[in-house]
Amino acid sequence: MRGSAVPPLAAAVLALTGLLAPVSAAADPIAYRPPTPRPAAYQLDCDGDGPGSTCTVLATGRPGPGHVEEFAITVRSGEQVWARDTLYSRDGHARSRPFVLPEQDVTVRALVTSLPERRAGTPLRLMSWNLFVGGTINGQEKTGENLRQMIEYLNDVDPDVLFVIEGYGSGQKILDGLNAGRPADDRFTGVRLTRPEDYSANGDNLWLYTKLKVEKVYPRYADADISSFNLGGARLGLPDGRHVHAFSMWTWHEISANWDVHEAAVQNLYGRPRTKTDAQLLDDDRFRRVAMGRAILDKALPSFIGDDDAPVLMGGDLNAWPYLDWTEQFRNARGHAGMVLPWPLTKMYADAGFVDTFRHANPDAGRYPGRTWSSLSGYRSAPARIDYIFARGAVRVLGSRIDDRRLPAHQGSALDQTYPFYSDHSSVVTDVVIRGNGTGPDRPVVSEEPEHAPGVWPATPPGTPIPPAELSATATTFKPGAGEPSRAVDGDVTTDYHSDYPEIAPQPHFVTVDLGRVRELSAVRFQPRLGYDMNGTVLKGVVQVSDDGTTFRDVERVEWPRMTAPNDVDMKGVPARYVRLRVDYGMGGASSLAEIIPYEKS
Repeated sequence: MRGSAVPPLAAAVLALTGLLAPVSAAADPIAYRPPTPRPAAYQLDCDGDGPGSTCTVLATGRPGPGHVEEFAITVRSGEQVWARDTLYSRDGHARSRPFVLPEQDVTVRALVTSLPERRAGTPLRLMSWNLFVGGTINGQEKTGENLRQMIEYLNDVDPDVLFVIEGYGSGQKILDGLNAGRPADDRFTGVRLTRPEDYSANGDNLWLYTKLKVEKVYPRYADADISSFNLGGARLGLPDGRHVHAFSMWTWHEISANWDVHEAAVQNLYGRPRTKTDAQLLDDDRFRRVAMGRAILDKALPSFIGDDDAPVLMGGDLNAWPYLDWTEQFRNARGHAGMVLPWPLTKMYADAGFVDTFRHANPDAGRYPGRTWSSLSGYRSAPARIDYIFARGAVRVLGSRIDDRRLPAHQGSALDQTYPFYSDHSSVVTDVVIRGNGTGPDRPVVSEEPEHAPGVWPATPPGTPIPPAELSATATTFKPGAGEPSRAVDGDVTTDYHSDYPEIAPQPHFVTVDLGRVRELSAVRFQPRLGYDMNGTVLKGVVQVSDDGTTFRDVERVEWPRMTAPNDVDMKGVPARYVRLRVDYGMGGASSLAEIIPYEKS
């Protein structure tokens, strides 16, 4: 739906005003300072008339000679923000990224600030990444090929500031790889932040790489809660003579919410008793991490920065979940299962004036969960985002994305199938502008894609589920006493079929379900195992059917994500007595399934 003004939308979905007062600093944690923004004219461009429609905002300013216009666009329902964009334009026009209209009425705010073209600010690309023991995949990859590919990926991202966790002996190799072939004015400086007295035999942890001038490396800070293994940083000079403070950080990994919240989500979704209450889940943060956060924010940072109001940039792996993702706004988002969880550690950063740049750029946590754990061992029901880039001060966030897949040139390599990314952590990439002198953004801004993988849980497939009592199953390999194929058709998602181990038969593996008689099938749901260990989760295979159990015909070739969400296959009314899944590849070379649920055409 298009129009020259704000279009009327059905069912009064939108309460829109074309010209609104400026956003207050309290409403937007990264607020502008003079020059003062003014309201901008805008129109809404939607593909439908109600909730679920995809829209963009087209804003118009009045550019003057030698000026660039900075547009700030926000879509909110009351205090709930659903979309946010900061855009720079020299022709007076800006279009926001697409967003999906929620059920609630929303208000659009469009503001524009006119800046002299040399006062738009300094653009910086920030990147934060845990390298999983220096790019060796915890020592499992000994050829150096993964590290080589990792360096190629880093050069492809081309950050201005790179926060590294788990450098673990690869720091100098990474620096050399980043600088190979670079011109003198585009080279990186690498700073090993973790001091020798603070790391074990595993090696050094925190590094900082930057193209900016390193003006000062901050001294080691240590007390009862943190050391340079947890925090380190430097003052970095900007091209206009100003500076920023940059810190890499890591907080404790044990008693993590990664398993506990997944388990709670599954229990909520299936109406089972909870192992941990919401309050007990939040207590996971209080095992060492909250104390570390207080030491970082209340002690270490003030000792380094003092009363300097220059921007502060922080990146790292907190092993803690984002409180902004678990508010009332996202109670019913995929994988949240009705839970509202004000995670204490990440809230401390917000209370200290820091902006979670990924969530600022992508406010809709249901559409953009930003999973960073784990690209290797699989994504469980509840979306785990534990890696961050924070910003405080005169910083404008332009865009942020999560990377969890090898570059196309590296896909299909010997490493790719087993290790789909270079680390067990996804990386976080954020583009910002530091307010002040400079010409503003100088390359395309990074942008996150909506999560198109199956939701947790998707709608029930069409048709009538065949009762478990009418089904039986066989498999070419299974673990006696622990993974019999009958567990995949028993109606209980807490039991699962698993191929035999520790000796793993070569794939393909076959799991066959006998429907008792020939039936017209509308769909089949394949539910991955829901336990802590996602070993055996099926990633590639073929769904087949047969009338006699001997001769099978292909229905669909499947490729499924490393997730615990169910995968549904449209059977299009095919008649069959037997359904078979040929597992061409499962995680760890194994095969497992919690349930196979055939649906009969009604």
